[in-house]
Amino acid sequence: MSCTPRFIGKTMAAAFVVALVAFATVPRAHASTLDFSYTEPFTADILSGSFDGTLLSNGNIFDVTSVDSLFVNGVAVPLATTVDSTDTVFVGGNTPAAVSLDGSYLNIFAGDSDGDEFVFGVGDQTAKNVWGGNVALASPSYGGTGYGVVGDYNQADWSASIVSAQTPEPSSLLLLGTGILGLAGAARRKFLHA
Repeated sequence: MSCTPRFIGKTMAAAFVVALVAFATVPRAHASTLDFSYTEPFTADILSGSFDGTLLSNGNIFDVTSVDSLFVNGVAVPLATTVDSTDTVFVGGNTPAAVSLDGSYLNIFAGDSDGDEFVFGVGDQTAKNVWGGNVALASPSYGGTGYGVVGDYNQADWSASIVSAQTPEPSSLLLLGTGILGLAGAARRKFLHA
């Protein structure tokens, strides 16, 4: 079979369509900021703040990379400078620190250099294998009693929302697509007039 200009043009168009469909269907993670709030059940203090990280493609799990702000009852407190997962700290391994928007999964250990910390182990390996149930605890500086009680986590006391998320801009994709089509048309015209 010879490579006629018509065959080349159709092949380029088909390749472009396949590439565009593949690009559009790939799940993406987006760098974001998540605001959270948790009411400590024993002290009724509210620990709130924001995490920096990545919202995963499922739209519920947020991988936490750092703590951006922390407040207890609306008053700023020292930032937790260390962020890890409870699984990594208590069980071992390399699970990323993560929280879910709906509060069904929380796997985060955060603390500062003075020994102040807060821990959420909900639905993770630590909750299942070490504590035997979900737990949330915080040192007094972060609004807690310093001692967690297994089963003291109440999902209704957790709230979280995404503040910012980077999403692909449709007009940029359209511009890219029309540019590729223009190049394909120019190449086709060159082959037809050659």
